[in-house]
Amino acid sequence: MEQPLISVIVPVYNVERYLGSCIDSILAQRYGRLEILLIDDGSTDSSGAICDAYMEKDKRIRVIHKDNTGQADTRNLGIELAAGEYLAYVDSDDLVAEDYIERLYQMAVSTGAGMSVCGFRPFDDARLSAAHPEDLRKKEDSRQKAVRVMTVCEALESLFYKKEITASPCYRLFHRDVFTGLRFEKGRIFEDIGLMYLAVEAAGKIAYTAQVLYYYRQRTGSTMHHVRFTGKRMDRIWFSEKILEFAEKKYPRLLPAARARFFVSCYLVLAELPHGRGYRDIYRMLRTNLKKYGRLVASDPKAPVKIRLTAFLACCSVPAARAAGVILRRTTSMS
Repeated sequence: MEQPLISVIVPVYNVERYLGSCIDSILAQRYGRLEILLIDDGSTDSSGAICDAYMEKDKRIRVIHKDNTGQADTRNLGIELAAGEYLAYVDSDDLVAEDYIERLYQMAVSTGAGMSVCGFRPFDDARLSAAHPEDLRKKEDSRQKAVRVMTVCEALESLFYKKEITASPCYRLFHRDVFTGLRFEKGRIFEDIGLMYLAVEAAGKIAYTAQVLYYYRQRTGSTMHHVRFTGKRMDRIWFSEKILEFAEKKYPRLLPAARARFFVSCYLVLAELPHGRGYRDIYRMLRTNLKKYGRLVASDPKAPVKIRLTAFLACCSVPAARAAGVILRRTTSMS
């Protein structure tokens, strides 16, 4: 029986330094039937030319050049153009292990899951002796390779508490039916927060392994690092409010987890918020929400210890919580 086609979607924007390594790691996949969509979102460096050069070398690659309309729109275009039965996203400065697609596909098929998820690990250039993901691989015991099948409620709880499941569309494989009627919200940042909980619900069943198969690069200049504060940063809270409404209407037992998600979003925005009169209204709103939800989150036995401690701190002193939030922001990974 022929393997189904799997589409790997790679949004590309001004990553000339890292793009070749990323594409090489995808081309090295053990899984046989791949189409690789390199979607150039109006790059102003040589990224577009690099994409074209790779397309000339490998017939599995398709390149789409477009005006710069942002990551959400680029990800949506990937969904619309993909021909595969399954879809995967890889960010254009990241690396994947050679068994990345193969393992996620096997997990999805063997469990009947609409989404399969693997572990991930951050890295920077100083830790990478050569542009190859196997340089980053560590010894893993058999327990890390075990597969856990999650119900929708279990996966949503993990997502809201920021545990095994996070909001990034990377390091996972989706059956294309998951995206029926779902798209990333255009014109906003943190669009992954706004889509992933709906994708989890649409998947119906989620297969998870802690085995690390995806390596994401931590660098300055990426979309979410060291960006000047603008009103767009409030999109994090806007999406988290949607999650609260979603839980209240459809999954009341997950309200504590949704509150924790909302609290963390307010806390991270507080850490980014500049001092000054122009930000007083935002500061007051954040302070009100932190006080309102802080006691609930601090007393939630299911919430991660780090989140409970920051909630307790916010109840005691919002200015102190603001200072500590800078640390939380730096240590909180991938949305």
